[in-house]
Amino acid sequence: MEISDFLRKREPLPTLPGDYKENAEWEEERLFNAWIKKYPAEKCTDIKERLQYIRKYALLYPDFDGEEWFPSQAAINYYEIRQERLEYCKLSEADFYSLKEIQESIKELGIQPKPTFEFIVYLWDILKRWWEHGDVELVTERIKRLFGLIEKQPDVHLKLDVSVGRKHIKFENDRFIKSLFAVFLNSNVEGLNSVETVKPDKLEIDYILIKTLLDNLPIKYTKEKKGKYTKAERIFSLSVLWLTGEIAHGKNDCPLDTETFNNGTFDLLMRRYKDMPLPAVFALH
Repeated sequence: MEISDFLRKREPLPTLPGDYKENAEWEEERLFNAWIKKYPAEKCTDIKERLQYIRKYALLYPDFDGEEWFPSQAAINYYEIRQERLEYCKLSEADFYSLKEIQESIKELGIQPKPTFEFIVYLWDILKRWWEHGDVELVTERIKRLFGLIEKQPDVHLKLDVSVGRKHIKFENDRFIKSLFAVFLNSNVEGLNSVETVKPDKLEIDYILIKTLLDNLPIKYTKEKKGKYTKAERIFSLSVLWLTGEIAHGKNDCPLDTETFNNGTFDLLMRRYKDMPLPAVFALH
């Protein structure tokens, strides 16, 4: 399975200390309660309900300053500009609650609709930005990463394809290609400190969205599972892709009208990326 350069850059967090969870939960609760006091008392219960799934997810991925761990404030940061995020994602609660398929699947999975909607918006807001804006990488770092791949697979045949407009000039001489990049690294060639934009693949984004939801929502199975995913999980996942526009559809279409195609979409995502380490979904900058 090949994954994009964008995801290869997502470094895993260091191993958490044994006492992290207990300390982090206490500290996160303290910070959250101090923050929520700025809202009217009648709104606090609603806010807590909306953010409960995001808060639980954010506790898994704390901030790290190189020495100490700090509970992520992702839920608070999300809510502070919630309306802007909804507008950017082009999602609405009205559409969410009016989509019968997702509401029925949510009920069958034993999860709550309000925090589920907020978790979807939280994830999609970030993933959409990953897809549309990507991240930057120094040309030097990209070449170093290329050499790392070559060192791991020294016998693999190399190809270099340079495009000039619609014309392509290809090089397949291994020795020339390796020496070309070696010259770059061992000299002060202009442009080495410039940057390239790296973006994830669109299907990677869809997979991360669905798999993160399925792995982190507090799903309760009321029936014995037959296979890796239940019918309710499939319908829920396809409905999420439908809401976010990742499955193209007309205004009055139903997510299950083209069930064969949609099930194929779900199976493709789950099969294609089943071995991909799931990255933490947080804003890049």
